[in-house]
Amino acid sequence: MVEGVRIYREQVVPWLRDSTGFRGVIILVDHENDRGLGLSFWTTMEAATDAYGSGATLRDEVAASVDTTMTGEEFYDVVLAEALDLDRKEPEP
Repeated sequence: MVEGVRIYREQVVPWLRDSTGFRGVIILVDHENDRGLGLSFWTTMEAATDAYGSGATLRDEVAASVDTTMTGEEFYDVVLAEALDLDRKEPEP
């Protein structure tokens, strides 16, 4: 899983940044169960479902290279987005 995320970050994300309609990606990993979840953000449904433009083919190649498979794909509209601050320290009690 870690190797797949590294490859995705180094090879797929830079390619996606140049894709029409790409707005961002979040990768979540459950290390204990060796599972991951990717959320990608696009300007339109057409951009999200374009197999080449959305990087779906490249994504599947990366998954195969680390001996894993994608088990599903779903589409949602973003109705709320709050900025992530993953480096923020929690206040001391």
